[in-house]
Amino acid sequence: MVNEEQKHSVIIGSVAAVMVVFFWSGWIVVSRFGVTNSLTVYDIAGLRFSIGALAILPYMIWSRAWRGLTPKRVLVLTFTSGIPYALLSYFGFSLAPAAHGGVFLNGCLPLFTALFGWIWLGQRSRPSQMLGLGIILVGVILVSNEGFGIPGSEKAWLGDFFFLAAIALFALFMIANRLWSITPAQVLFSATLVSALIYVPFWVLLLESNMAGAPSSEILLQAGYQGLVPSVMGMTCLNIAIRNIGARTTSLFLSAVPVLAALAAIPILLEIPGPRAWAGMLLVSFGILLAMGLMERKKALP
Repeated sequence: MVNEEQKHSVIIGSVAAVMVVFFWSGWIVVSRFGVTNSLTVYDIAGLRFSIGALAILPYMIWSRAWRGLTPKRVLVLTFTSGIPYALLSYFGFSLAPAAHGGVFLNGCLPLFTALFGWIWLGQRSRPSQMLGLGIILVGVILVSNEGFGIPGSEKAWLGDFFFLAAIALFALFMIANRLWSITPAQVLFSATLVSALIYVPFWVLLLESNMAGAPSSEILLQAGYQGLVPSVMGMTCLNIAIRNIGARTTSLFLSAVPVLAALAAIPILLEIPGPRAWAGMLLVSFGILLAMGLMERKKALP
């Protein structure tokens, strides 16, 4: 019975993680498109939190999602997966190509998750995982050295720095999520609803905005995708994946996002990675296989 339950959890967690891969690949492309056209970074974040909060508000009230959450946990979840994470990511997209965002936000996630898991939980990585993480790091460095010849890409390094800061916060969120057994409703409450209550008034009253001058098509695209996909659907599936297969395994699934995002950015954003970037993304993918312990599993088979 235990084995059947474990298999069931692995299937549910893996399916949820795969869905997050597609959600986040699209989010990278949509975000890069949004911050490089009419809307400001603050507009994109404002649409994310305001639409997301409106969408989940009835469920939050019905489920009383705040039950079981302490102020400390709300603060940690909001800080690591809410406003700071979103703003750092969007500022990164305003300066660096979409493929950079995919590689740094997802390729570096296993690195930070392993590091914080070791510091916070005492989790140790196997030799194959350490080798895989090292290969991922080499791939990330290769991608960071290529700006794709896109106008303004001379500041891509600064965008990469924003990505690194964002994903360091998010890795902390994943570890806290697993350690505290946070429910999907509690994640949505902290990352979306609390973030909206704090951020939206500042956005409306104080922050730079171009909502009045932006085409309605851009506003609708960003409102629909940013408000529903990463904040509601993505966070829910991510939470399900973490609870069923763990933060480390989930982070390795998400490392498949860079290649998918880079491929999607070619026809949509006309951002074509060069040889070093493709080599880096392939190294990241190979590093994922090692870090997941795939070879060790094969050796264990009869």
